[in-house]
Amino acid sequence: MKLKETIDFINGNLPSKGSVLLSEPFLQDPHFERSVVLMCEHSDAESFGFVLNHQATVQLKDLIDIAPASIPVYLGGPVAHNSLFYLHMIPGIESSEEILPGLFYGGDLAELLEMIEIDKKVLVKIRFFLGYSGWGKGQLAQEIKERSWISTTNLSLETLFFTATDTLWKTSMSFQGEQFKTFSIFPKNIADN
Repeated sequence: MKLKETIDFINGNLPSKGSVLLSEPFLQDPHFERSVVLMCEHSDAESFGFVLNHQATVQLKDLIDIAPASIPVYLGGPVAHNSLFYLHMIPGIESSEEILPGLFYGGDLAELLEMIEIDKKVLVKIRFFLGYSGWGKGQLAQEIKERSWISTTNLSLETLFFTATDTLWKTSMSFQGEQFKTFSIFPKNIADN
């Protein structure tokens, strides 16, 4: 019996707004290698979200003159990679959209930066991204069919935002049951096994 027949990267869940995509362990696309993508929108026409666990080499102060020092920025995906986006857990920010209970997308950047200036403790509730991950009509469904992704809704905001980014994919996989926990221990390069 072939390994592919006994261990298959599929869970039958469909993506939705607020769900999380986990990439298969050997996906070679550098934008999505062992990535954890939070879906902000999903429909038959299009889907988009942000890679949560790929940190950029720049910080927010490198992009916005008035930004406080030492705020990390993440690589949200290959689309609009020169544009800044953000997710946050701060209710009441003007023009933000709720993705999950207590998690918001976008909103008034000036208001958000002002809140940071007043109280640096809010930084743990914000994640900034360069670019986003986007899929056109049928594209994500095809990639899931090809077993590039599984979709899940069983990860808490605490797991997604407070787990070290270098272990987030592995931790997220371990929450998907024994079959997927096995994937989490595979080396990136099968030749390294």
